[in-house]
Amino acid sequence: MFSIFTKIKNQQLYGFQLLKGLFFLRVLVPGVCLPLVTVIARGEAAEKGSFSKPATTEERLIWHWLEPSTEDWEALSFGSLVDPVPVQIQASEPLIAAPENLNPGLYIPPPPPEPTPPEAIETPVEADDDPIMPVWQIEDLTVEFTDEFSNFDQSNQVIEPTVSGVLPNGDRLAFTTGFNNYTQPDVDSVTNIPLKVAWTREMGNFTTTVGGGIDIFDNLPLSFNFQANTSVPLGRQANLSFFVEQGPYKFNATTLNEQITAWQYGPNLYWQIDPNTSFFSLVRWGRYNDGNREQQSFSRFEHRMGEFAIAANVFNWRYRQDLESASGYFSPQDFLVINGEAAWQGEILDWLDCRLSASWGQQRLAGEWTPAYSYGTQCTMKISESTEIDLGYGFNNVIGQSGGSAFNNRAVSGALRMSF
Repeated sequence: MFSIFTKIKNQQLYGFQLLKGLFFLRVLVPGVCLPLVTVIARGEAAEKGSFSKPATTEERLIWHWLEPSTEDWEALSFGSLVDPVPVQIQASEPLIAAPENLNPGLYIPPPPPEPTPPEAIETPVEADDDPIMPVWQIEDLTVEFTDEFSNFDQSNQVIEPTVSGVLPNGDRLAFTTGFNNYTQPDVDSVTNIPLKVAWTREMGNFTTTVGGGIDIFDNLPLSFNFQANTSVPLGRQANLSFFVEQGPYKFNATTLNEQITAWQYGPNLYWQIDPNTSFFSLVRWGRYNDGNREQQSFSRFEHRMGEFAIAANVFNWRYRQDLESASGYFSPQDFLVINGEAAWQGEILDWLDCRLSASWGQQRLAGEWTPAYSYGTQCTMKISESTEIDLGYGFNNVIGQSGGSAFNNRAVSGALRMSF
């Protein structure tokens, strides 16, 4: 399958965050600590009336039963969201829960109280206003799996886990590794272990990510890779981003054995026209170390109607030279795909969401038009509040390799997502 379809993922809009405030509960058991981790709240004790302070034990019991104490409330600082500090709630005098407290006829006068010893003065322990932040607070783990195989016996298997978290200054840091295998008839198979790190920072309206690393191969020299992108909103409904990346061209085993590398760069545009209608477009230019040049463009117009959606897609791919026989990658000088797509996405069970899609259109290669179609499904299973699993399957006949027969490609995909 040509590279653009392996790179484009569902666009998602982020930005809805909900902060919930919770008050501390009053604890009537002496010596109990109640740590709260994700709270931003400030509770104020109820105002006491002008009554004089109770003197006897019985009066204090009745007073504690009727009047809430202000001593058991504490406010949380904003820092406790990141590294919460347990709050010690002071012990109050024990309260007696017995039938006589509810029915005065059952009340038995208590024995005369013994002299009360002087109360010890406790020095309040001050909470740390500046809790120590971890160097890197891990929040997410994502493991992605893809197995693509064509009717030309070409197979690309990719397994890549990514761990991401937050730095003390609010920036995000992610580490990615993996175990990838590329096979092809009459070509040495290639095993690849990537090691990459990516750093993300928000600066005003701009969100920038810069990353890089190395690619380790079983029988090839070490290779370096680099990625960077930045995005900025255009008003309230659009977003413009720019991407650049450099590294080994992992199209198949042949391109890796030939040590083909490429610079690829270009902009993305996403426009939410209305709540149910969106437009996405991108352009990519490429420069290869074998002297070739490429240009890709892709546009998608989508409209949603409840659980259903329809879309129109246009894809164009041009290379300066056709070097497939020498370098191993599909490099058409003029390739065009136009299709329409229909999809359904909805909840099947409380823990299971699925999406079904199919497309049909035309593709043109070297001036010859042929049908182009695809179908696929993907389901998301919610294992727990913090764990989800994706499983998907797709088929398409969009040309990705020249040969004596029609090309088709199948892909099995999956992902494991965990939050901490």
